[in-house]
Amino acid sequence: MTEALYAKELEYILPLIRIGVGSMALASSMEAKEFLVSRIVEEASKRHVRLSEPERKMLYFSEGYPTLPDMMEVNEKFEAEYDGEKYESKIRRLSREAFRRDQKESPQNVPLWREAVKVLNKEDHYILVMLDIPRSAGDFVKLVVAGLVVVALGAGAIAAIRWADQNTHFRIPDYVKLAAFIIVVALACYLAYSEKGKGVAHYLGDFAKRVARWI
Repeated sequence: MTEALYAKELEYILPLIRIGVGSMALASSMEAKEFLVSRIVEEASKRHVRLSEPERKMLYFSEGYPTLPDMMEVNEKFEAEYDGEKYESKIRRLSREAFRRDQKESPQNVPLWREAVKVLNKEDHYILVMLDIPRSAGDFVKLVVAGLVVVALGAGAIAAIRWADQNTHFRIPDYVKLAAFIIVVALACYLAYSEKGKGVAHYLGDFAKRVARWI
């Protein structure tokens, strides 16, 4: 009886027939969410963790991007009746276990997890706050390369300022030094969080890999 009810509720929440498992064609944020939600809900079912209808629908929540038609009503009900922190903790745990299960039992799904996150990162979706999946080796390399670039730029700026102080008659004001420091910090944030910055980090990471192969 419980499984039949589960199947009936999932019938309109998860139109997964549009997604071919193993395919990388997650063309929209809704398709990306449908894949992620399907893995989380399946994991909840296997672990006998109850997810109510509002809890499952909240996985689709977004204020300004594609979501379910009745999302605002669902959100109002959720905020009135549920503990957000406990909910996020539960989904975070389920997503972590679902990803680990796919790594062991369905490795063809792992690239889809990463593709779905990549698609959703272009927009603002609630589910991203709750996902707990490890970075890929490629992401780690790109993060390290971006950090090294920022450190190199900062060291270069400091060296240039010191050289100018010691070898020219013009003394650089403290506010200029402060401005240079702020610019370096802003650049670090840009590389870490903006879409274009991530693109730069991606390019630098790929370049570093090519250099490593040449060496």
